[in-house]
Amino acid sequence: MRSLGEAGGPRAAGRLGAATAVIALAAACVQPPARTPAASTSPSTPGISPTGTVGSLTPVPVPGPTLPPLAARPARCAQPPARADRLRARPVRTTWRAVFTDRDHGGFGDLAVGGDGAVWTTHFTQRASGGTVETAFAGLRRWDGARWRAYPLPDVRVTALGATSAEQAWVFGLADGQAGLVGGFQHGTFVSSPLTGRPAGTIGTGGTAARGAWAVNGTEALSWDGSTWRAHELPAPAGAVGGEDTDVWTVSGPLREAGPAARWNGSAWQRVGVPELGLPPAAESPRIHLNDVAVLGPRDVWAVGGVSWLVPGRFDEQNEPLERHRPVALHWDGHGWRCDWGSLGSTFAQAEPDGRGGLWVLDSTGSRLLRHSGGRWTSQRLAGQVAALAWRPGTAEIYAAGAVGGAVGGELTRATLWRSR
Repeated sequence: MRSLGEAGGPRAAGRLGAATAVIALAAACVQPPARTPAASTSPSTPGISPTGTVGSLTPVPVPGPTLPPLAARPARCAQPPARADRLRARPVRTTWRAVFTDRDHGGFGDLAVGGDGAVWTTHFTQRASGGTVETAFAGLRRWDGARWRAYPLPDVRVTALGATSAEQAWVFGLADGQAGLVGGFQHGTFVSSPLTGRPAGTIGTGGTAARGAWAVNGTEALSWDGSTWRAHELPAPAGAVGGEDTDVWTVSGPLREAGPAARWNGSAWQRVGVPELGLPPAAESPRIHLNDVAVLGPRDVWAVGGVSWLVPGRFDEQNEPLERHRPVALHWDGHGWRCDWGSLGSTFAQAEPDGRGGLWVLDSTGSRLLRHSGGRWTSQRLAGQVAALAWRPGTAEIYAAGAVGGAVGGELTRATLWRSR
């Protein structure tokens, strides 16, 4: 799952962002996840051998889409008046509980949870130096419900993280400063190989998103079938991916205008039109954000995001052009879309199933979570900043990773993992 950035997606990785690092942990290195969490302990670090290299990795191409595209229904979703809030989210007491807060300074970023309950997250450390806070990437951590294990990734920069279990997790980004590499842990040894073909120039760059055994960016996608990586050409640009097995969807990320979605039925991709999202009259420099997609069923899909624009002739406290933001949640029922607009102030960054037929949504403030259940919206606040959400497939457990404020002027933070059931 992605970490929270400006538009809810991963931050740009730079010119060399075409590299991909993949982690596959052998069963001999894995502690089985415990279902009942015990007292938090410091992470242990397995022995890591020097980096090695193996042959190049060429994903098996999957034939292009054969299904006819679906037109957007409706074609347009007009934005209601500024004071209208179609969500009407009622504030309720939080159901989220912190299950771990680190003793040292830092935070969690990307997050993925396997069906066996293994929690994977990227980790960074902090230290105060000369009145500033220095941040350093510290690799991956895996939580089994009782303790953490740390997996350093020297010279790796992560843009997305996916996982299916304690034995298999994947990170996508930069590896050893080289473009187009795939690396992995096997029996405590880190190995790498060059990724070849079209995905090598896209997967791993800024904008890559991952879910389970899928990774997408632009019109490229990779999927792991249990033994082989497969390469797909998407019928629409993708910046987020949701779902699993034979029901996978993508949405397009930040755009100048509404972009299409796409869905995978297990054998073919289909382009699905998305309504154009309306803007106020005279809005300048509009941006459309479709930041995430949550798949609850074949006819129950949510795409979340919002719109942003500049208000002509208005300025904020820093004398910068005044920018407005408004969230929207689009619901697909198998035939068309319904648009639920929220009030001015933020956009929606991430969405996850709640395992009970409902939906959790994180807004761009990083501390407000909304839930759709039984046809109604509620909202909850967390005392911290959430970077990423992840649902444990097959259960009603959902996790949030991020940080809580620290001791030095609120600048230093401590990595925190929350859970709701």
